Amino acid sequence: MRVVLFASSDFALPLLQDLHNSSLHELVAVYTQPPSVSGRGLRLKYGSVGKKAQELSVNLFYPEKVNEPKHLRDFADLTADIAIVAAYGQILSAELLSAPRFGFLNLHPSLLPRWRGAAPIERAIMAGDNITGVCTIQMVEKLDSGPILAQETVKIDSRATAQTLSVLLSQIGASQILSTLDNICKLPAIPQSDMGVTYAHKIGKKETRIDWELPAEVLDRLIRGISPSPGAWCTLNGVRVKILESRVFDSQGLPGSLIKINGESKSLRVACGKGAILISCIQREGKNPVSGEEFLQGFREDINFS
Repeated sequence: MRVVLFASSDFALPLLQDLHNSSLHELVAVYTQPPSVSGRGLRLKYGSVGKKAQELSVNLFYPEKVNEPKHLRDFADLTADIAIVAAYGQILSAELLSAPRFGFLNLHPSLLPRWRGAAPIERAIMAGDNITGVCTIQMVEKLDSGPILAQETVKIDSRATAQTLSVLLSQIGASQILSTLDNICKLPAIPQSDMGVTYAHKIGKKETRIDWELPAEVLDRLIRGISPSPGAWCTLNGVRVKILESRVFDSQGLPGSLIKINGESKSLRVACGKGAILISCIQREGKNPVSGEEFLQGFREDINFS
């Protein structure tokens, strides 16, 4: 089949590569978000999907408003049999959704109907979910509400971050899409349940601020759930720091203060409202990420996060 991919994040890279390598299907074009302009030479700076499409010599489109008549005509000229969306970033019109012979599929990293929306991976970790997954659904106008063609469940590891979980789900999802394309005429389309619907709203700036009065389990899930970007942050002696990796540690102390074991502070253990967290990766503003131990070696002042 002639396939068009709509994607704008690293999550889609395994799928882009697999579609390009497929001997049964032809990837005729990739749609992604417009490149930014940077530098004195006003050079175009493409995102990861745009760069990869260019490396693979795939036709690349990056309309600012994909539903405008000109872009609808451009898409029709591709004579696509099917199109796939994987974290694209624009709402698609009914006219566009109905253009390919087999319509549009959406690769979504959650067990729908749980976590419809923009940040399903982050929200699953932040909520303390034990499992998540990836679904291939037929696209309809209502957000992430189409019938399910394929689904796979994945256990969320206790140390998983948004980045590591995204990589895992993207690899599973790429294989899932290829299998779905191979069997598109035989797969039953199962309507989503009206029960258990939740929405994964985009992460707000206020949510990224660490409140050390909260329990350690809650802060650990926040840190891992939005690592590495946008990243959970706090301040240390007036300097902004991001905490990128952590785990819960059984100890008590003044919230935000360093916990010393037997008078020593070789590990970056910080007290929370209940319990503590052991920080394994931290990043000062304008600096590269370092381990908790490296951070302590280079910091001579008293440590009190706020």
